This record gives sequence, structure tokens and C-alpha cells, in this order.
Amino acid sequence: MIRGRILVRLEAAPPARVTMEAAAGIAAHLEAELVGLFVEEIELLHWAALPFTREVGLASARSRPLDVKAMERTLRSLANESREALAEVAARTSLRWSFKVARGSMPELLAAAAEADLLVARAAGMRLRPTHVPSAPILLVQERGMASPRFVAVCTAAARPEELALSLNGLLRSSAEPVDIVLLCEDPVLAAQWERKARALLAETGGPHKLRIAVATDHAELLQLLSRRAGGSVQRFRERHQ
Repeated sequence: MIRGRILVRLEAAPPARVTMEAAAGIAAHLEAELVGLFVEEIELLHWAALPFTREVGLASARSRPLDVKAMERTLRSLANESREALAEVAARTSLRWSFKVARGSMPELLAAAAEADLLVARAAGMRLRPTHVPSAPILLVQERGMASPRFVAVCTAAARPEELALSLNGLLRSSAEPVDIVLLCEDPVLAAQWERKARALLAETGGPHKLRIAVATDHAELLQLLSRRAGGSVQRFRERHQ
């Protein structure tokens, strides 16, 4: 039985396989559908329409004019690569999966994420702003510059601790790095209750969980916390360690 949907953001870049595999692992654990969403960011097309925009070939190092049609061809090619990579990852665990392409902006992507149980995205590709915090939790995957991937979950107190704990349980067991949760909640009492419940639920499953929870009381602090965790530094803000 399919239980829920795990949405993985696929961007206009070579396929992010580590992010796909993390999303597939969660979907398999939850018996959920894996949904790949390739986003044609409208900003790229706007840039391509400017008369001074040029692209530089990786092999030739030569620059040439870039127009909207050329950008659209590039995006179609990247979308096909992402679809093939997602199909390969999903086939390993016999997941039910789907793939779709959407043209729009980051707010529209996060609006689509509200229909999923979890949004998984490459940390370097996400540009969160104060208005970009969706109701569904986000799992950011730090892929580059580390021996093993690092995971940072972002959610508001509206997210049910039971569901997030279930989603993160497998990652906490397998990840070599600690898993961070950044909780946006202006009420310290509610934040403490949410944290206690999440930790208690994870403790019931047993195993050595490497979990760190930090609470942001406003959007500005949330973005600062995310910037440090996505970049590998967790020194400045107070954390609660299990």
C-alpha cells in the first residue's frame, strides 16, 4: 500500500544522485510514492532573454550567445537526464515513482511541496527566503565537500513529530554525520514540547541516533541557522544534544 508522497526537487544541473538516493530510501521505508519534480526556474529563462547573456563551453572554453530557445533545449536535456537517473534509483527498490516538469519560481515549488509529506532537495540548490517556508518539512542534503552526505531537516511546529521522526529514522541509523533539525517556532514552550515528543518517538525505535535540534524563533534566525548547517558549521547557535 502506498503511504504518502516524497517529493524530490531536481534542478537545472547534472542529476543529484545522492539527493535522489536519500529520497528513495525514505520513500521505501515509508512505502510512499517517490515524485521527481524538475524545476525550470523562470529566472534562468529571463537571463537567457537578455542581449548580453553568453554561455561558455566546458570543452572549448569559447563563449557564444545564449538565447531562450538554447536555454530551453538545455533544460529539456537536463530534465531527461534527471528522469533517467530517477528511474534507475527507483528501480533498485521497486518504488512506485513519477516525474514531472514545472516552470516557475521557488515559491511555486514550495507551494507544490505542501501536497507532499516531505520535500527532499540538494542544499546548494535551495534559496530559501522568509516567505519560502512551506507547511511540509524540507530535508536538505549537503552533497559536496564531505566524505558522506549531511542532512538538515527544516520544519515548523505545524509538522507532526510522529511523521518527521518516521521519515528520519532510517537516515539517523545510516548517516555517518549527525542529522540536524531546525524548527521554526516562536513559542518556546511549544518548541520544547515538540522536541521532547520527537526525541521520545525516536528513542522508541532504539539504536544510536545522532540527532541535533535547534529552534529558530523567527525567519531571520531560521535562515542563519540553515546557512551555517548547510555550510558545515554549527558553532554559533545554541543546540540541544541528545
